[in-house]
Amino acid sequence: MSSVSSISYNPDYFIHLQPDGAMLVERNTMYYYRLSGVATQLALLLSKTKSLKKTASIWANMNGITYSEEQLIHELDMHPLTESWKDGVLDKLRLTGSTKSYLPISCTLQLTNGCNLFCSFCYASSGKPLEKELNTEDWLEILQKLAAHGVTDITLTGGEARLAKGFKRIITTASTLFANVHLFSNGLFWKDDEVELISALGNIFVQVSVDGSADTHDKLRGKKGAYIDSMNSVHKLASNGVPCLIAMTVNPVNYTDIESVIQDAVKAGAKAFRAGVTLPVGRADHNYFELSDEQYTIVDSKLKEAVNCFGDQLFITDWSNDGNEGCNDFCTPGYLAWYIRADGEVTPCQIEDRSLGHILRDSFHEIGTPERLLQAQKEAKSCKCIAKVMLPQEADLPFV
Repeated sequence: MSSVSSISYNPDYFIHLQPDGAMLVERNTMYYYRLSGVATQLALLLSKTKSLKKTASIWANMNGITYSEEQLIHELDMHPLTESWKDGVLDKLRLTGSTKSYLPISCTLQLTNGCNLFCSFCYASSGKPLEKELNTEDWLEILQKLAAHGVTDITLTGGEARLAKGFKRIITTASTLFANVHLFSNGLFWKDDEVELISALGNIFVQVSVDGSADTHDKLRGKKGAYIDSMNSVHKLASNGVPCLIAMTVNPVNYTDIESVIQDAVKAGAKAFRAGVTLPVGRADHNYFELSDEQYTIVDSKLKEAVNCFGDQLFITDWSNDGNEGCNDFCTPGYLAWYIRADGEVTPCQIEDRSLGHILRDSFHEIGTPERLLQAQKEAKSCKCIAKVMLPQEADLPFV
């Protein structure tokens, strides 16, 4: 098994415009950094000229000022990120987004609400398909539109995403259109041909939900043998070169099982392990699944111990410094990420039911209008992340 420390990426940046400014986004990791209008223009020039001298000369000519290569170097040296631009990391820089609407760089697609399990804490209350779920051709059209609008990171989920009609066509299309494709699965009943397809596509990262040791997991999932089947699927995928993450939803029933699940994740060949709190939505909409402060501290301690024991074999995040109460997927929902339900309604994230519009009936610019997002932020009932989005008070746009 390769060490986690051996995993590396070649930086691949693009610039994403928003109504209040622009961001530099790294395509592989999806890390992003806010840029000033001036920095955005300099980044585009540097990616074009590949020369500090030419960039300084063009900047001086365009603005009718005296501006030397030394001045440009001095400005780039004032920030650890822009300092690295001197080394040519802005190769193949492209522009996405809009200065009129907030368009996403990441989207989650709920291909179906149908599921082969009926978990007691499911945030989506999955089990039966929604009324008027989108069909295969709808999803293919959506994938094409998302790619054309600059989305680079896609997650396919459910229910159980593999139960969606046309799943193989959908995931193959997603693989060809996007740099990063994540597939969320409960790990049950994976067929050999599905493993073969995912392996051949090459850029699919599979997340398998495992919620406790064998007995606990099977009890929470309502299916005997579910734990063994899910772990076997992880092993089968990993053996075929598919990177897997095991995700554990932690609650008072299973919080003591963290260590044993991580040990089995290592044995199965998973690349990463992530623990998240059970959110009080869907079928978990009561306090039974909420961790006490003491339990929360115990989980964080167990995660730290696991990092020390297995950190060279498995990527593990503890809860101390994520600043998000155990929710490690904090992004700016609505403003940079959309959740597209199985019936086509777009919401800021998977636990928020307030619709921003319909993905096929409304234009992307209508869905992402600042007015709609601000209203969604005010009316959010379940999503805590959207309330944390703090936008600049004044716009700092490039070329303005």
